[in-house]
Amino acid sequence: MASNPSIVHLPDLVLYNICSFIECPFDLLHFGNTCSRLRKISSSSSLWWSVAFRWLKGLWFFMEEGTSEENARNWFLEILRIYSKRSLNTKLECHFSNNETWIRVDSPKFRFLVNMIRLAYSRDKDDHPAVLYEQWLYDIGVYKRLESSIDFTVPNLKFTESMVHQLSALGQASERDLQRRKQPYKDPKYYIRRISSSRDSWMSDLFPENPCGSVCPLLMSPFQEAINHETSGLQGLAMCFSVVFERRLQNYYRTSFVSLQRIWEIVKVFTTVFLSEMLNLLPLFEASHDLKFIVITAVDENLYDFKQLQLILDTIDLNIKSKDVIQDLSVFLKRYNGLDFAVDDVRSHFRSALNEEIKNVLFPSDSFNSSVTRINITDSDLIGGDNSRQEMSAAAFVSDNGVLVTWHLTGRMRY
Repeated sequence: MASNPSIVHLPDLVLYNICSFIECPFDLLHFGNTCSRLRKISSSSSLWWSVAFRWLKGLWFFMEEGTSEENARNWFLEILRIYSKRSLNTKLECHFSNNETWIRVDSPKFRFLVNMIRLAYSRDKDDHPAVLYEQWLYDIGVYKRLESSIDFTVPNLKFTESMVHQLSALGQASERDLQRRKQPYKDPKYYIRRISSSRDSWMSDLFPENPCGSVCPLLMSPFQEAINHETSGLQGLAMCFSVVFERRLQNYYRTSFVSLQRIWEIVKVFTTVFLSEMLNLLPLFEASHDLKFIVITAVDENLYDFKQLQLILDTIDLNIKSKDVIQDLSVFLKRYNGLDFAVDDVRSHFRSALNEEIKNVLFPSDSFNSSVTRINITDSDLIGGDNSRQEMSAAAFVSDNGVLVTWHLTGRMRY
């Protein structure tokens, strides 16, 4: 009797080609864990080289931690470990008096994507002595509802004392921001409130200020007016520059044996020098000119030679011309209506991947028609509350099966 066909009976080259179509590092790991032969094939440095450039696109400059691993697979696995850590400051469980329980179910893939999004939305911070702390994206979490007995879709939902206590603890509103001369102490029962429910387009219906499909209430895709008013600044320009420089490096080192750690170091140094060069270039333009215009004009009219960039490339013995990289940046920016749109194109990769993880929790395969209800769990005015001093902006998005919670610590000034 003929044996049943199996994937492991395929030639090594065919299996390698199959692995090359696996874009997610976690899926590639799972595929390799099937057997020792698949593990060996899926551990090829060229596969992990491609995965690293795909999953860290535009973010190499923003990564604060690297690793000494020389092997591409081991290097990226260490990066996954570093950036898959969950915040220790947000709740793991919520227990309501009617036996309903919310259990945190973040997967390592989910945590990694959250931390990548945190890097992608990192912002320039003004050094103001009144701002003590800021973490724009404080955390994102998903919870599974057990013994779900609360109908959050009821328009006039009455929050019990247990619900108020659990939800306020989940939201982590800053107590000091609830006690102001113009903001008398507020019992959580006054700011824990149901906003509305939505079914098919809940991400655009329920998120404040119409974030056009963004994952979080304060992580908005650019609006049309972003053409004239850039918000991403030099941080956004650094992301775009990193993207085009990464492409050069990936092509240049396609057949070489330079480690990913070395690539990370090169991108960090080169992008830092580029930002320094940009600061020297800015005085040549009017303050009203946006960064996209400045870069494109400087390239088209040959206004700046970027000598320091070339010195860096020569020092690290790269056969790449700085003018070619800047030209690539100009071409890249010309494809978009504004710098914010280019930056959002990079961010959208991580948002889309995280959306899939969120849907797996909120909408298991048999519940795609479930409604989602937004519950504000702090009183911040940035999400529709009435406290302009509240630093923590947090909201819960509840479906029949799960809950998405987003937290943003916005670093308000103190006097």
